[in-house]
Amino acid sequence: MKSSQGKLKTKGISLLVAAGVAAGASLVAAVPATAAGPCGTGYTYIGSHPITVPTYSKDYRYGKPGTKTGSIDVYWNSTARKNCSVAYAYGPTYGIKMYRQNMIGNYPSYGPDEVSSGYYSYYAGPVYTNTQTAGGQCITLDASFGPNATDKSSWGAAFYSPVHC
Repeated sequence: MKSSQGKLKTKGISLLVAAGVAAGASLVAAVPATAAGPCGTGYTYIGSHPITVPTYSKDYRYGKPGTKTGSIDVYWNSTARKNCSVAYAYGPTYGIKMYRQNMIGNYPSYGPDEVSSGYYSYYAGPVYTNTQTAGGQCITLDASFGPNATDKSSWGAAFYSPVHC
């Protein structure tokens, strides 16, 4: 003998499943076909460079010299003719709030085009180069992690120049 409660439970579950499928379909339709990356729409990933504990560091709390503590990911937008970089925390520094600095510039400039610095847990940036007169111009990347602005590179440092020519 079947109870009317069993039929109600089955119908209720069917209605919930149908509502969930309908809601899921509307969420999928709302997502754009090309999602923007960390630098925004139109930027393509072109490479990554390690950030490591420098040889001059006396503070081994996040590893000995050479230990990878982050990476600088680099992107290019051919329409805007600009590069972008984001300095990500990695391994022992991931999720730890510390002073992080990320700089980028068109090579051979003597200063960065843009700087992102502050107390962050996961990344610094994005930062962008000034518009290049022609694509393929070399860039300079500089990133550092440390306890504060005075000692900004004890836990990670990277300098790459010229790169991505």
